[in-house]
Amino acid sequence: MDDTSPNVNLLNEQAIDAALSSSWDIALKINKQIIKKDPQNVDALNRQARAYMELGKSSLAKKYYSEALKFDPYNPIAIKNLKIIKSFKSNNKENQTHLAGIAPKLSASLFLQEPGKTKIVSLLKVAEPQKLSMIYCGMPLEMVIKNRGITIVDANNNYLGVLPDDISHLILRLLRGGNKFGLFVKSIKVNGLSVLIKETYRSKRFKNQPSFLENHGPIINSTLLPALDSSDEEDEETSDEEAEV
Repeated sequence: MDDTSPNVNLLNEQAIDAALSSSWDIALKINKQIIKKDPQNVDALNRQARAYMELGKSSLAKKYYSEALKFDPYNPIAIKNLKIIKSFKSNNKENQTHLAGIAPKLSASLFLQEPGKTKIVSLLKVAEPQKLSMIYCGMPLEMVIKNRGITIVDANNNYLGVLPDDISHLILRLLRGGNKFGLFVKSIKVNGLSVLIKETYRSKRFKNQPSFLENHGPIINSTLLPALDSSDEEDEETSDEEAEV
């Protein structure tokens, strides 16, 4: 099978590109070719199942996720999505509702940019394309604070990337001051991921101060962000454990 490996690798890249661009019919055709050459390719089986889920064909999705588990019994993607399919079938909502983890119809207001309240940020150290192909525009994300930085993960705690240092520093201070934020996927590329950060609550401490300023630099002006008390700074210094936001 060595003579076909380069071709399979190329097909894998094409299948990931098709998923990232939501070209599900094309993804089906490419993954079918991969599976024909390599029937035990778990990634291709999962991608094929995902494409069928996107196209509303949950029975076929179930078939391919189950096939993936034959070769990788503990595969988290297949296990999670089989549970989702079973859940929706039991609630008789299969034909009325998009399956969880699959892109729903998005409201344009989700990406409405509000001066001072929203910011689009390109993540650094992004996850590999295979993982990026499993997310979608508008998907809610979570922030995990670690060693003064902020890591971005999906709802299942799968790593996606990190916020730049200047944005992390800003968000950390705002969070400690009482502000709250929502985070959504804005755009996806093979080796890139942009997120929309949206202020969902502004504390009294920052009542008249926007969370985000245009073209702000990495150094936060103390006149715009009042210093927090020393105990807050000590907490930041000594916090070594991960804390979900």
